[in-house]
Amino acid sequence: MGVKAFFQNLIKPASDAYQKRTDRKIAQDSAKAKLALSKTDNDFKLEMTDAEWEALAVSGLGESWKDEYVTVSLVSIINLVVVGGLLAAFGYPQMLEGLVIAIQTLVEVGVDLGFLITTVVFAAVGLKMWRSA
Repeated sequence: MGVKAFFQNLIKPASDAYQKRTDRKIAQDSAKAKLALSKTDNDFKLEMTDAEWEALAVSGLGESWKDEYVTVSLVSIINLVVVGGLLAAFGYPQMLEGLVIAIQTLVEVGVDLGFLITTVVFAAVGLKMWRSA
């Protein structure tokens, strides 16, 4: 393997990520332009590519409160466990005991907290990667 091939293989992932980001930005701009044009022309028939539809759908996710609500709800459980553990270390176990009862109740009614936390983390990482790439 030559030096040229080595550097091509080294730079290729970064250039591919940049190209994909550029393609998504172009699709988003194109979709917004087509949507704005259809609004001004009162034309209700839009012809967009799959990439343009996806760009419009994902651009609307940043304005949604639902994913933030779920994230805050699940992450607050983790934060309360940490705070409860600290309070228990200083002789105040009531908060930690209350959290244990709350989590046991959630598990008894069928809430799979492990699945929910995993899903929220993967969704957050996926959206962050999509927006930054």
